[in-house]
Amino acid sequence: MSTASADNDQIQLPDGTVNSLPFDSTPMDVALGISEGLARSVIAAETGGRIVDAVRPLGELAEDAQPVPLKLLTARDAEALGVLRHSAAHVMARAVMRLYDGVSLAFGPTTEGGFYYDFDLEHKISEEDFPAIEAEMKKIIKDKEPFERFILDRDEARKLCDDINKDLIVEHIDTGLADQSTVSFYRQGEFVDLCRGPHIPTAGKIKAIKMMSVAGSHWKGDTSGRQLQRLYGTAFFDKK
Repeated sequence: MSTASADNDQIQLPDGTVNSLPFDSTPMDVALGISEGLARSVIAAETGGRIVDAVRPLGELAEDAQPVPLKLLTARDAEALGVLRHSAAHVMARAVMRLYDGVSLAFGPTTEGGFYYDFDLEHKISEEDFPAIEAEMKKIIKDKEPFERFILDRDEARKLCDDINKDLIVEHIDTGLADQSTVSFYRQGEFVDLCRGPHIPTAGKIKAIKMMSVAGSHWKGDTSGRQLQRLYGTAFFDKK
């Protein structure tokens, strides 16, 4: 057992082990301290009932109470599949934006069996488009680019979204997030989206993806609002 210094946090693992680590260390650093094999397997982490990125600095996760409980999540943990699928939704949105012009993004949550993303675009997506979207997703996955989190204050966030033509997200910052002084984004390559996360360390963790269906939807479920296209997909840690 280690003793925390003024510049360190105490981290307690499920087996009761307590480690003292610098504030800028991450759950992935904890995993590396145990074994490289574990680090290769880590998908995310859980602390205080929250699922967080494996590369989130521990100083951001620390509560007033010490030590900070930390569980490293791998593909064997049920919670990890949701993290994978949320990241796969971002990959799908990125693929759609590569393939079609004039795409405006809405939201992309997970579902019980996979995920979806809502899009506003002129091209009417059909099942005939699925092979091209899946192929582009596989290219993104093959590059194994990381998901990088960053924080902006409201004015900066609004300007960023306005600059990259995310008009729906600008509206959401103005309304749905009106009480938030800062908001979080995730970047993966050229793709940037407003998002709370968490995400997998890199897209390479996705081993199987499939487009499932397409349907109509409306912005924030309001039938009087803008009509969108909702793409459903699913993802897994292995092809089995």
